[in-house]
Amino acid sequence: MKGSMERYQVVFSVLKTQIQFGFYRFGDVLPSIENAAADFFVSVDTMRAAYQQLQREGLVTISTNVGTTVVRNYGQKEIEQNIQMFYAQKKNILIDLSKSLRPLLGHAQWIGFQNVSAETYGNIRQLESSHIRFRTTMFEHVVQAYTALGNNLLLRLVWQIFMFCEIPFFAMPDNPWRTFIIKEFYPRSLDYCINQDWDSLLELVYASQDSLSQVLCRFYDEKITISPPEQEDAFQWNSYNKASQICYSLAMDLLISINNGTYPAGTLLPSLSRLAHEKNVSVSTVRRALSLLNGVGATKSAKRIGTRVLPSHEIVKNCDLKNPGVRKRILDMAQSLQFLTLSCRDVAEGTIQALEEDGLQTCRQRLTALKDRRRYDLIGYSALDLLKCFAPYKAIRTVYKELLQMLFWGYSLRDIWKTDESRTPYYLSCFDEFDLFLAQKDAVRFSGKLEELMVREFHFTIEIMISQGIHEAETLLVSGI
Repeated sequence: MKGSMERYQVVFSVLKTQIQFGFYRFGDVLPSIENAAADFFVSVDTMRAAYQQLQREGLVTISTNVGTTVVRNYGQKEIEQNIQMFYAQKKNILIDLSKSLRPLLGHAQWIGFQNVSAETYGNIRQLESSHIRFRTTMFEHVVQAYTALGNNLLLRLVWQIFMFCEIPFFAMPDNPWRTFIIKEFYPRSLDYCINQDWDSLLELVYASQDSLSQVLCRFYDEKITISPPEQEDAFQWNSYNKASQICYSLAMDLLISINNGTYPAGTLLPSLSRLAHEKNVSVSTVRRALSLLNGVGATKSAKRIGTRVLPSHEIVKNCDLKNPGVRKRILDMAQSLQFLTLSCRDVAEGTIQALEEDGLQTCRQRLTALKDRRRYDLIGYSALDLLKCFAPYKAIRTVYKELLQMLFWGYSLRDIWKTDESRTPYYLSCFDEFDLFLAQKDAVRFSGKLEELMVREFHFTIEIMISQGIHEAETLLVSGI
């Protein structure tokens, strides 16, 4: 297993790009570590590590008296070549990602803005009127909206998109999207939030995301002359807080294998050394992963015997909900579910509209097969899985794949879900309506029904979590969903 870049490496990469683009020139002093950390939404330690990496690569010098000074002198021709190479290598993935932003994040951002306190907006307006310099940049303003959702998982995705796509493009000169964000989106969105003009705000949020995609596509058509390579850079999202936490990825991999029947109930998992060899990780990483599986009630380890997969009726009594690591993973599941609930309507509408007849028939067949197996409780998640498979943009498919995997952290609660049979008639009606809407290719009604279903599933899940003592889940119950 191989982790993604650590956060400091991502920040370093963005700063290196800004120097290569001429945003910071020879002799310029970079912001202080403290100010830069605030700008990049990272810790001071992360920012210091990024600056030190810049120094090791000969791009800056760091001194106590002067600060961090750019020492790499790029000429105008080199800068132009750097811009050409950077964007040529990312052409298809950046265009794909820019077109994914509205369905993935538009509704969530709008709901988030509605949950930011009036006091926060009032403080921003007071600072504006008093002409005091304040830190709230365009990106900080948007981050406030996502923060209001109480969803760290979503925040990590937003941060990754900022780093990968928006901040480098924001630094480009003569950029109409940058002008739109600074002169139109930021002041107008603030006015709409203060006046609670939510309908106008929704139009503006969608317009800002559409603007990025349109301007980026025009930029490629008019400015980038180098053809993209056969193997492009890919957009990656690590849903965990640290890329080094590969024990979570390993535990998830094993949990999915258990759920799929690769390791049936009552059987033993492979030994520590064998799993370490198969997964290319250390024995200590395997040990931590198995400890987590024991905590969620999927397995039980015994000395000199091994780790046994538990049957479903033993899961709840063996789940350790007092374990902080277990609680965090179950909260990851709830945050994933909130994100899916916030985005599923826009994602579903675009997906159904883009499907050809063969794709529509495949969707109908998969849902019918699920109904025939009487797995009524999985209707919503199966519909989301269809979006993961058929969404028109790769970035959406990548994000949805990760989000749907995160739902497996709710493994310990699945028997509680199944015991509530009062929801079965509603699930059956969803099967019928989904099939009808797919047959008619009615994207609007299909997506509306899916959102209705997922809102119910989300609230039901949060109620279960609270009943089991995981009261932290209440923060996800924001106004609007």
